[in-house]
Amino acid sequence: MTVISSPQSPMPAHYSWETRWLHWITAVLVVEQFVVGQVGWHFMERTAPMRPLMVVTHTSLGVLLAAVFLTRVAWGMTGGRAIRFPVVTAQDRAAKGVHHLLYMLLGGEIVLGYMARWSTGRPIIAFGMPINSPFPAMSSATHHFFSWLHHWGAWLLFWVALFHACAGLYHLLFCRDRVFQRMLP
Repeated sequence: MTVISSPQSPMPAHYSWETRWLHWITAVLVVEQFVVGQVGWHFMERTAPMRPLMVVTHTSLGVLLAAVFLTRVAWGMTGGRAIRFPVVTAQDRAAKGVHHLLYMLLGGEIVLGYMARWSTGRPIIAFGMPINSPFPAMSSATHHFFSWLHHWGAWLLFWVALFHACAGLYHLLFCRDRVFQRMLP
């Protein structure tokens, strides 16, 4: 559905239910992945009894996040049932740019997560099923490079997603333009 804002055609009250669910599932999984990743790798000792559970949770839900991400990309590329906004003002361009940046960062994080795990030659365990590496084991330096990129990419994604969430709250609390409400379930 293509809707362009004009005095004769007001913006729809909500995005489609599919778009909203994909958005919120992605948001929940991104927060979960960030928290579990930070706790499991950086705040928990390697010998902690809960660490293997954290690793398996991170990899399993990371595979789920990859599937949701690919569904979102396909949904967006096929047009879905999204609201199409005209990009007119600097704020419109900034919003569109932040959305593109979020997609690029999330896609990059997913690829880097797979590469960080596969660079060791070990499979990714997702819900008890192994996803074997298509690559032979790589050098320790290569593994550390992918892990380093994945770690700092997660922080960059965190800050951009936080900015995105704050922009939504700004629209809700200060602009009162119903931009935030269009994405509510």
